[in-house]
Amino acid sequence: MRISWLGDVLRAAGVQVVEEPGWLTRTANGTLDPIGVLWHHTAAPSSASNPSPALGVCINGRADLPGPLCHALVDYFGVFHLVSANYANHAGTARASGPVPAGSGNVMLIGWEIDYAGDGGGGVVQQMTSAQYDASLKATAAVLRQLGRDASYARGHRETSTTGKIDPSFIDLDTMRADVARLMGSSGGGPSGTPFTVYSSNVNVRPTPSTSGTPVGNLGTAPRTVYVECQVAGQTVTANGYTNDLWSRISSPYAGYVSNVFIQGPASLPVPSC
Repeated sequence: MRISWLGDVLRAAGVQVVEEPGWLTRTANGTLDPIGVLWHHTAAPSSASNPSPALGVCINGRADLPGPLCHALVDYFGVFHLVSANYANHAGTARASGPVPAGSGNVMLIGWEIDYAGDGGGGVVQQMTSAQYDASLKATAAVLRQLGRDASYARGHRETSTTGKIDPSFIDLDTMRADVARLMGSSGGGPSGTPFTVYSSNVNVRPTPSTSGTPVGNLGTAPRTVYVECQVAGQTVTANGYTNDLWSRISSPYAGYVSNVFIQGPASLPVPSC
């Protein structure tokens, strides 16, 4: 997937954007299929006089890792520099974190490199600026809305890294997600949709209304409450003596689709069509 919509979505959210030359076609060797957003820091000291010191590296890569190394770099002033609309080498192998499953972080996640020093590694110690944080929140909320995901799909690199990464330093990631949820309209006050009960254990939540595709989560031991936003016709599923082609799009505890076969109630739930 090419996220050529990224610039328009960010501008509509009030984020200042610079489209770096070649960002629409710049890519590493892979295919992007995003379900969430990942925050990083560059470990490069930024300042008002040098607001984006790591931009060149993010575009061109390093000796040990070819670019692009993110989808956007967030400079000292909170300006989003668009680096790639395609696959980027920013996340590597991901461990499961929240609703994001284990797998290739480069495939699953859109990555912001926030340009600040972090813990400094023995050098300059620097927190992200308030402008960087505010712009990153707006951008993350806008992109998750575009992807049809909730704030739980915003993660920090230290939450998904299998190699001990510590970025982004000096922010509480649960607070970040609560701030993203607020911007997305939930005010952190709970999931959207109507609660229903899933009566069967170990039901997978799917990215589309089909049993194909890697599950975005598993509901575990029944009964389990899910929050249904709408329903749509999809692949026919037979289980527990029932057959149904309707699927519910849920917002919690994972954002995705569950066959109505597993949801307590009528075959067609009293919810809107997707």
